[in-house]
Amino acid sequence: MKTQPSLPRAHDPSEAEIQRQAYHLWIDGGCLEGVEVDNWLAAKELLNHRQGHAHGHAARGTHPVPFDPAKPKS
Repeated sequence: MKTQPSLPRAHDPSEAEIQRQAYHLWIDGGCLEGVEVDNWLAAKELLNHRQGHAHGHAARGTHPVPFDPAKPKS
């Protein structure tokens, strides 16, 4: 039985990376209380998005476009 080669996986952000990004989102958001989970999830998504684009663009030799989770999607 032949198995297909697996595609390279992007690095998952560490808990420390997510925590640092969530903190910056909290600061940028005005240090509001009760938004910890939202900031954590947004930070994780942001880091995954950045790393996914960086990984894909490195393979193609192009540069990623910055992602702003606060900006509404068109």
